[in-house]
Amino acid sequence: MEGVECMEESGGVISPFAAILAVLATFVLLMFLGAALLVLVGDSLTLILGELLVIAIPLSYMLYKKVNVKDYIGLKIKLKTILLGIAFGIFLLFFNLVVSNILVSIFGISEAVKDSNQLLSDLSRTSEGLISVIIALALAGLCEEFTFRGFLQTAINSKYPSGVAIVASSIVFGLFHPDPQLVYIIAGFLMGLVLGYIYHHWHSYLISAIAHSTLNLIVLALLLLLG
Repeated sequence: MEGVECMEESGGVISPFAAILAVLATFVLLMFLGAALLVLVGDSLTLILGELLVIAIPLSYMLYKKVNVKDYIGLKIKLKTILLGIAFGIFLLFFNLVVSNILVSIFGISEAVKDSNQLLSDLSRTSEGLISVIIALALAGLCEEFTFRGFLQTAINSKYPSGVAIVASSIVFGLFHPDPQLVYIIAGFLMGLVLGYIYHHWHSYLISAIAHSTLNLIVLALLLLLG
């Protein structure tokens, strides 16, 4: 199994249970510190610091376990992987548009998504705010793919088939995008399936991370141009 081989080469072992606990702790950390950050530093910095918090516990645990992070997550910096990441990001844009239209037709317009887009638009009205939003959205791809694909999916795949790992990590990824109307959660889950497959097929953190960040930045550009 590819996940097992990866873990053996990386020199460390992370069990699925430990990985799930680390991600659960990350969720709790985001809930409490996220609210505190909003009060202390405002929306712009909270967006950036919130993404960094996503990676904090998983990365710290990997370092504690003396895991070779680069080998474990498949961090290979090549021009081909960068170009593939950008190409998949463009593909994800069209995939996201189709999924969003279907979900909106079923569940209606998501207030959570609407509020999120409005916040990004409001912050982007100043140059400082726009820079913060761009950094945060780029970090979202880098940090979330590290945690949900590189860390969680790889750990689950060390003990279970790749399909189980992809679905399980996608469910968790969707739940990290709370929405009472379910649109954001389901869209996140479906997006996670595609990103999970991309990560598994190429075993490349960089491809999935760049794809995720590319999607986010294109959506921001469209939001500002059409909004």
